[in-house]
Amino acid sequence: MILQDNPGDPTLECVEIHPDDLTPLEKGSDGLKTFKAKRSKLKLYTPRKMLFKKKTFEKGDVVRHKRGGSFRYGRIVCFVHPDGLYSTSHEEGYNGKDLLECVEIDKKPGLLQKIGADGEPSRFQAQGKDCKIMKVITTDSKGEETTMHKIDLSDEEEET
Repeated sequence: MILQDNPGDPTLECVEIHPDDLTPLEKGSDGLKTFKAKRSKLKLYTPRKMLFKKKTFEKGDVVRHKRGGSFRYGRIVCFVHPDGLYSTSHEEGYNGKDLLECVEIDKKPGLLQKIGADGEPSRFQAQGKDCKIMKVITTDSKGEETTMHKIDLSDEEEET
């Protein structure tokens, strides 16, 4: 809120926010924590760590794996250490070295699993550098939740 005490350098009433998650801080039951400051004394704050933070791979993410000139899509089910050792990615998050074990899915709406000739779901392993996390659209055109999930391919078309 801007207080009209001095038109050249007005006093601003600001809400104090948490530095990490950028949520307003509360002052008990009285509401939000506020403070007053002159506009000339304030600096704009850009949370660079939050804005440019890369999303890491997690179980359940839908990824696009590029192999040669083609793409295949999958849902991450497990992390596998390249040497067969126990992977720490299960507890601590993806470490960048492990392979991603995925169940192959169809990119058509519904994201159905592809079934192999033996009747089991088709699986593949891929390195993280060859994969990209894809955004999954879970709402229909009216904005209502739907079970017919689909992959957002709009950003993919811009790359090719």
